Amino acid sequence: MGIFRRKRPAAVAREVVRDHTYDDAILDIAAEEMDAGHLRAATTVLAECREEPEVRALRAEVLGEHAIGHADELLELAKGNSDPDLWLLAGTAFVREAWAIRGSGPADTVGKDRFKVFFGTLRKAVAPLHEAARLLPRDAVPWAQLQTAGLGLQVDREQKDEVWREIAGRCPTLYPAHWTRLQILAAKWGGSAEEMMAFAQGSVDAAPPGDPVVAMLPLAHFEIFLEQFEDAVQARSALKIAGLKMRYFSRNRDEIATAADKWEADRRDADRRGPGGRPHPRTLQAHNLFAAAFALADDAPRAKRHLLGMRDHVHEVPWAYVAYLADDLEKEYSELANKYL
Repeated sequence: MGIFRRKRPAAVAREVVRDHTYDDAILDIAAEEMDAGHLRAATTVLAECREEPEVRALRAEVLGEHAIGHADELLELAKGNSDPDLWLLAGTAFVREAWAIRGSGPADTVGKDRFKVFFGTLRKAVAPLHEAARLLPRDAVPWAQLQTAGLGLQVDREQKDEVWREIAGRCPTLYPAHWTRLQILAAKWGGSAEEMMAFAQGSVDAAPPGDPVVAMLPLAHFEIFLEQFEDAVQARSALKIAGLKMRYFSRNRDEIATAADKWEADRRDADRRGPGGRPHPRTLQAHNLFAAAFALADDAPRAKRHLLGMRDHVHEVPWAYVAYLADDLEKEYSELANKYL
């Protein structure tokens, strides 16, 4: 009758939040103002964090997303103006507009006409970002956006390395700039798995305790995991697919755990507060990467800790990689999260 058999707990219907892996109420208000057509509202929240590159980078990124379709208008506002925040926003808006035009699929899924518009829009970003950098010479954020533009424009490696040096000289741990640099070094963008992994490991070694930039290590592993997963799918090898999901992160668990421990070593004060007293704005994103890695490694204590840290705020990467063959990313995430929570 199964009286003594342990019943499986009922699945929890998780309230998943997509595309909002940050805690910044002021940024949310500014984004709403922009959606209502008040484009200059964004410059105030950018101006107040000029000495906080991590916060400034996040705000520029989010506000640039909300400015899609208004980049030319922002550029006209910036012309004849010495406001570095307006120039930064205009350049970022062109970058975000361009990537929205291209889409996130492989290059062979993007037609010639769409590529032409993509490149043309990205080129419009370059001059405003250089002007923003000129007006605030210590600001790393315009250079971080130029790095993203350079990735899309397929500039030569020497130019990419030069932009990276400009970023690192201003803010050596800037999280989104490390993310883009890792993509530049990845095989899918003309680099190699070895160079990408060496960069990720170097980022962990150079990171101060408590800095989430160590999440570049699980990110690099997810890039390799996805590449191998796609190869297994192309080969139609169900055995390889199953083996990857079961074993890849188990084999690399110790290395990723060392990076996670370094992040958690000095997070007693609200996730390493920056100069403005705010928690690090990429905390939720980093929890996503570590949570997925440890869940796939079947490291229950660590998976639970980072899943709780996520608070069900799901970032596209890595969960789109985890759910590569699934139709429903949120369902895939929820099933894996429920296993440990």
